[in-house]
Amino acid sequence: MTDQLVSAVDRSAGTDRPSQILDCACVVIARDGAEGLRMAAVAREANVSNALLHYYFATREELIRQAFEYHDRRETRKGNERVEQIADPIERIRDVLAHELAEDAAVREGWILWSEMQRLAMFNEALRSSVADRSTRWVGGVATMIRVAQADGSVSSEIDADTAALRLTALVDGLGGHIIVQSRTRAEALAALEQAFVSELGLAGITA
Repeated sequence: MTDQLVSAVDRSAGTDRPSQILDCACVVIARDGAEGLRMAAVAREANVSNALLHYYFATREELIRQAFEYHDRRETRKGNERVEQIADPIERIRDVLAHELAEDAAVREGWILWSEMQRLAMFNEALRSSVADRSTRWVGGVATMIRVAQADGSVSSEIDADTAALRLTALVDGLGGHIIVQSRTRAEALAALEQAFVSELGLAGITA
């Protein structure tokens, strides 16, 4: 394991065996890429036999798909818990977007998983529905938060929530890729996001 990735052994303590294996599959994908994932490597990472790994996950493709969905569920749950502590609806939206660009091992792992799944889904119909579902929920969740802000008057009702959410999430997706390949710094990405955030939601004059 590299020191840039979350230790699967540490973070899977107390979880059930399939979840432990999926945790380790996320680590292997983030380290080696989906193309580089080998069932034997995941078994070693999880400290289980190849036979046990195949008992839970019959194929490599199934393991990759479930690892992606597992990571998404886990991080969504953590994100929901985090934003529940934020009362201001504007700050909730800002947090959800900016967190995707945070300097955090789990965020980095998520970006690699997401990028790998998008690439695989272009050529694999079986994986496409998982990617499409995640994308729909990502955009839809932000749109819902914008509507909540509109309901309390924080955002103008003239803003099209769906369009604003699509533009902002698309920007975050692109900026996350820039950070991963180091073509832009995290500070530059966050500054670009903040500028778009203020513009899309008509928040001129409101500071972070």
